[in-house]
Amino acid sequence: MNVYRNLRTHNYDINISANEWIEILSLPKIQDNDNMMSALEKWYLAPEYTASCKSLGERYGRDHNFFSVQNRRLGQFAVKHLNQFRLIGDSGKETYWGVAWIELKKEKGIYTVRLRPELVDAIKALGLFAQDTDDAVNHYLQKHDLSQEKRFEFLHEKCEKPTLLKRTTESYPRDPIASKRALCHAEFMCEFDASHDTFPRMIDGLPYMETHHLIPLKYADRFNISIDVPENIVCLCSTCHNRIHYGRNRKELIEYLWSLRKNDLDEVGINIDLSEIIRFYLI
Repeated sequence: MNVYRNLRTHNYDINISANEWIEILSLPKIQDNDNMMSALEKWYLAPEYTASCKSLGERYGRDHNFFSVQNRRLGQFAVKHLNQFRLIGDSGKETYWGVAWIELKKEKGIYTVRLRPELVDAIKALGLFAQDTDDAVNHYLQKHDLSQEKRFEFLHEKCEKPTLLKRTTESYPRDPIASKRALCHAEFMCEFDASHDTFPRMIDGLPYMETHHLIPLKYADRFNISIDVPENIVCLCSTCHNRIHYGRNRKELIEYLWSLRKNDLDEVGINIDLSEIIRFYLI
C-alpha cells in the first residue's frame, strides 16, 4: 500500500504500534548498529523528544547528516520488516523520512521533528537507554547537553513498574528521562538548599547536580507501581547527595525532602509516611 504525505499536516498517516516498534527495535541488525542506536538515543533525550538534525549535530559535535541518515535507515528497517506500506515522497519516489519521526515545522530549510509516541513507548518498554544504578544515571546525564531543557512541571502520572533486570543480582532499571526531568524541575539547584554552590558542567555549563531517589529503588518491591518517577527523584548538590547516604546528621535532610515531596508522591499513588522512609535509611 502506498502512503502519501498528508497535505494538511505534512506527515505520513501510518500506524506502527508500540508492540511493532518493540519487535523492530529488538532486531539484531538494529541492536548491533551503534550509529543508529546512538542517534536514536540523542533524539530520545532531546526536550520532548523533539529536535532538528542541525541542532543535534551542534550539541553533540556531529555532522547534521549523521542524524538524517540514521533516521532514514531506521525507517527503512521498519518498512522492510513490517512489509505493510511504502511512503511516497513529493518527488514520487519511496522515502523513509517520516517513519520514525513526526514533522512539526520547517523553517529556512531546517526540519524540526519529534519521535513518534509509539516509538517512545517502545524505547521505554525495552529499557534501551536505562541504567542499572543511580551513579550510572548521574554519569550518563553528565555526558548529555541539557542546556535547551525547560523547567519540567510534575505530571503526576502513575507509571507501571519496569521489569527486573537479572544479572548477577536483580535490580530495577533507572530511566534517565525521569532523572533529567527531576533536574529540570529543580532548575539545577540543590533542593535542600538552593544557595549551595557548585561548578559548571563541562558539556553545557549548567550547575553540576546529582539525582537521588528519595524512596530508594531497592524498596521498589513494596510498591505496585513504579517509584522511578520525577516526583520521587530529588536534585542535590554532591555534598548533600553524599550526606544523605553517609552523613551522621542526614535525618534532617530526609525530613525536609519528604515534606517537600509528600503531596507530589501522593499524587502519583506513592503513599508513604515519614517514619517508613526513615526506616528505609536505617536511621
